Amino acid sequence: MMRDKVWFTYKARIQAQIRLAWLELHSQVLLVWYAVLSAGLAVVTVRYPQALGKDTDVLSAVLSIALLGISLAVANRDFRGRSIAMRQNYLELQRLYDRTAPPANFHDDDLQHYHNLLSAVENHTEIDDKLFRTKHAASLSTRLPSWRDKAEAYCYVALRLVLTALLYLAPIGLLLVQQ
Repeated sequence: MMRDKVWFTYKARIQAQIRLAWLELHSQVLLVWYAVLSAGLAVVTVRYPQALGKDTDVLSAVLSIALLGISLAVANRDFRGRSIAMRQNYLELQRLYDRTAPPANFHDDDLQHYHNLLSAVENHTEIDDKLFRTKHAASLSTRLPSWRDKAEAYCYVALRLVLTALLYLAPIGLLLVQQ
């Protein structure tokens, strides 16, 4: 039973590390994308002060301030550092799991080590566990995902992809609306 807990925690932490790495990548790419657009708008407005209409100067200022605020918020979330810590933690959980095979070899010091590992980093989210169990349902013998768990996992992935696409496409959409 305890060995199962270690294994599911290990697998959910892998999923959490994947989620954090994904957030790190896209937050950085989006920041660069918006910075390039902001710089491009600044250059264009030198030659065409009303490129986006009579409020081009205000829109440019709002974009610059929003970019500053978003970059500070992303930096404070530290997706990269959290991803690295989560990876180190799941690797240590894997070592613990491997060390305790067969299940009868789980000792009190192993239990203490497990609890120390749990408190070493932030906990994975519930969706990390549901995503792992949904992706690997065919190979699980315990803790099979319910239909609701699967629905939540699929909705989470779909929503994440749609929101990311909207963030990438929003500036282009705003330009088209201004025309």
